[in-house]
Amino acid sequence: MMQTGIEIFKSFASSNKNWQADFLKEWTMKKIVVKKEEQGGTVLFTFRFKTLGQLLDEGDPTPLPEKELTEEAEDALAGHLDEYKVSKSASMVIEVPEKDLAGVSSSHISEAVHHHFEFRYDDVSHDMKIHLREGIYSIILLLVNVAILLVFAFYAAKNEIPLDTVSIALIIGFITIMNWVTVWHTYEHFMYDYRNLARKRWLFEKITKIPVTIRGY
Repeated sequence: MMQTGIEIFKSFASSNKNWQADFLKEWTMKKIVVKKEEQGGTVLFTFRFKTLGQLLDEGDPTPLPEKELTEEAEDALAGHLDEYKVSKSASMVIEVPEKDLAGVSSSHISEAVHHHFEFRYDDVSHDMKIHLREGIYSIILLLVNVAILLVFAFYAAKNEIPLDTVSIALIIGFITIMNWVTVWHTYEHFMYDYRNLARKRWLFEKITKIPVTIRGY
């Protein structure tokens, strides 16, 4: 028998409700609980993970302490520490279920956290070198564009070329746009992109040095 419109609608509503419930359950399971409290000028961060696999990447076959953190864990640890100045003293407590710590060295997990951010520090340092090189190229290009503008202005003045002709106006406009774009790109490169990378590197370096305590719950 063919389903009526009402039956189809009920079926869809039921399946959609189940999907929403499953999604909410999955989202809740993945949530990392974070607490922050200041003690004598030092900020204590406490991160509670649902499972050890939420902290350490289960897809990484490397044994502890070289095993990498999950992307979710990296974002949580670095993201919350980034709320404060890099110079602010901090310490970290990572909580995982007691059953997940059976047969696992807590000190190795702490080392894994430090090792992961040492690797990320090197990775960002590599990116900064490339950004610095590209920034130098941008500065050189900016100077070349300025030189072109000055040479053209000198040539026009020396030969008494009227600047109000269409062809000259187009050339001046083109050179001006080139200079404007180059100046903005160079400014954005150093003031935003490179600065953000530098802060990220300082943050990762900080995490490699702060005390990390592992405990079960």
